[in-house]
Amino acid sequence: MPKQRSFVKENRTRGRQRTQVSSTEVFFVSRWGLILRRLRRRQTNTWLVGSHALLEQPRTALKDDIAGVDLEEAGEKWRAGDAIKSARFFLKAIENYDTALRKFPNSFDIAYNRARVQYQITQHPTIAAQLPDSLPDLLRSALESHRRALHLQQENADALFNTAQVLTSLAEALTEGSRSSPERRAEGLKLLEEAIELFQRCLTVQEFQYSESQAQGEMVDSDHNVPNDEAPMDESASACTSKAREEEQWASIVEPVTKDSLLDTALAQLETLTILCGLITSESGSGLAWIEEYSTNLLREKVSAYTEGVDRQREVALARASFICALSDTSFRTTRITLYTYMQELGSAFSEALDLSDTAEGLCTKADAFIAFNSAIAETITSITTSEQINLPQVTSLRWKALTTALDCLTAASKLRNEPKIHIARGDVELLRYHLGESPNDLELARKNTSTLLKNAQVYYRGANTLAKSNSSCMEEERESILKETAAAFLAKQDLDGLHQWIKTSSVEHRVVLEEMEADGLIRAEALGTL
Repeated sequence: MPKQRSFVKENRTRGRQRTQVSSTEVFFVSRWGLILRRLRRRQTNTWLVGSHALLEQPRTALKDDIAGVDLEEAGEKWRAGDAIKSARFFLKAIENYDTALRKFPNSFDIAYNRARVQYQITQHPTIAAQLPDSLPDLLRSALESHRRALHLQQENADALFNTAQVLTSLAEALTEGSRSSPERRAEGLKLLEEAIELFQRCLTVQEFQYSESQAQGEMVDSDHNVPNDEAPMDESASACTSKAREEEQWASIVEPVTKDSLLDTALAQLETLTILCGLITSESGSGLAWIEEYSTNLLREKVSAYTEGVDRQREVALARASFICALSDTSFRTTRITLYTYMQELGSAFSEALDLSDTAEGLCTKADAFIAFNSAIAETITSITTSEQINLPQVTSLRWKALTTALDCLTAASKLRNEPKIHIARGDVELLRYHLGESPNDLELARKNTSTLLKNAQVYYRGANTLAKSNSSCMEEERESILKETAAAFLAKQDLDGLHQWIKTSSVEHRVVLEEMEADGLIRAEALGTL
């Protein structure tokens, strides 16, 4: 299954935030948890960390923890404007936490914050690019730190959630691209299976905490109706209380678990299942059957219950649609369902009832699903035409319709969010439609519009390149768009000799992109024969 890259999504992670409590006001000092991987913002839990009796760590450890948070804030401040300076502050924060952990090895707060900032770095490409290690290596270090924090508090919901997110990110990094090795795919599968297990543990803890908070809320409501017969406070106690109020204090308070929190975890688990579907290449044992059974319980019982009273129906519907399409795609590729069933599932997932007209993320998700549908047909074309009593012209027509739907979605998304990746995806779709006019497909509609399709592809790639150049965080998109535009230009000129010569002189870095193009069906294999 080709990688889906038409949109950058945002990761959900849980963080800590430092809040100073005085006698008169509350100062919210920092907010963490808005880390890029998936395009959905996660509401962070509120943690009030300080040197009060409720704290898990002594005052000295607290000071080290606060110093680390201050450095993180500085790194966040410079993230958009100066990636080098931002990376420097984040690394200083990690060094601060390392020093603190050597003095207080059993401090969960310090271990947790250290792990979290390591993961945060990996989710910002411009910052991660300043470090010598590769993304998988950075994620492995973050995973090791998360395991340490989780060892200190094995039933901490936030630690469970974040560790599962790191496992998912590492699996994606290892299996990124169409040419990932079997060994990496096998490792990715194990990581995702562990992530699902941790999400389930997190959900179990949260459900218990939710039940407790609901019960406590009912007790508080009943206490309001009971007369207050407490004796007045004596003068000495009053004086102590007054003195305490004059001093700034720090307290540790956990935000109650809500249905939103439960839904966040359930959806993150569903997204991990979606990624897991994409890594299954053959039906070995009960892999897909287990996913189907597990997801049925998750969707019908848990997600449905958590959605009641929460205004997130479209978000849930989109996550469900994405999962259904990924599961159907893998089921079709492993011959567990027919093409007709695949088409039905795709149409059901993105029915007219799911209005995506004002969400770029939703439109791109739908586009990716239809692009995957085309790719699945292309890879199984021989078995389809021989076993499902459908001829090649009919199959090719279905592919054209699917790609046209994908293009319409991407065009609509580009008007809502003008990003390089979306325009690159538009160019990719035009190249895919162009190839439908070549042998053996020979779609007449594609042949008649060859020049238009290739011209459109160049325009979209050029537009992506212009946008990428103006954004320092889009270096990969800048390189990818210019290479694809050049390839489309050679195809438009029908200059295969020139294309071969250009490929011969390309750098290793460029050849990786070209090989990805061949794997995704954007360039024919014979064009890369010289590599």
